[in-house]
Amino acid sequence: MKKLYILLIILTIASFDLFAQSLQLLTPSGQVIPNGGTVCLKWTLYDTTWDVNTELQIKNISSESADVKVIKTLKTLPGTQSAYFCFAGFCFGDTVTVSPNKLTLDAGKTDANFSAHINPFNFSGSAVVCYKFYTTKNPKDTVSVFVQSEVWHLGINDLSNFKVELGTAYPSPANDKFTVDYTLSGQQPARLVLQNVLGTSVREEPVSEGNGKIQVNVGGLAEGIYLYSLYVGDKIVSTKKLVIRH
Repeated sequence: MKKLYILLIILTIASFDLFAQSLQLLTPSGQVIPNGGTVCLKWTLYDTTWDVNTELQIKNISSESADVKVIKTLKTLPGTQSAYFCFAGFCFGDTVTVSPNKLTLDAGKTDANFSAHINPFNFSGSAVVCYKFYTTKNPKDTVSVFVQSEVWHLGINDLSNFKVELGTAYPSPANDKFTVDYTLSGQQPARLVLQNVLGTSVREEPVSEGNGKIQVNVGGLAEGIYLYSLYVGDKIVSTKKLVIRH
């Protein structure tokens, strides 16, 4: 009976080791992304040939060095859009689904050289791509993230109804606040929305018709990459990137 009890303890410890997660994903600002979580990229573009992308950090939370690889799985990719990634110092074409190289991460170390990319190639729509990171020592030791992009084109009929110009935020990087110049004509209500890379709105300010400036307070927000978008009615008509650094 005693031997059976000891065996059960050994098997329990072994099962913990088998399912222990060695890797963790973080946003550029250091916010932990839950395993299987989603990072959102929302863009409305006049030019839908722009590359839409996000950066992620990979951290080894185990007590030993690990060799890491990544698998790309397409869930939704409309029309001519393509998805590709950069990893461990190299960027790979849209036909590559498994990284041919590996990243060696010492225990407790973080690497910030992964980025996920969507190129719309003049095709609007929402794409969902899954990236799964795993250790070569144990391919079942994984952490994954879904990158969801929403890329929409503001057509010529929409442009005839109003004029929109959204400037580049300054100062850049922003510390306590940032300012954006804009031009807006039309009768629909408008607002400027600041979001983190997980798609969460963290600041929102109304925008008046005409030529003007809008100032947004970012004090208290974590450092990192954000997106600021101009909404006219319920449409995003322009989106740009902002870096916050205190």
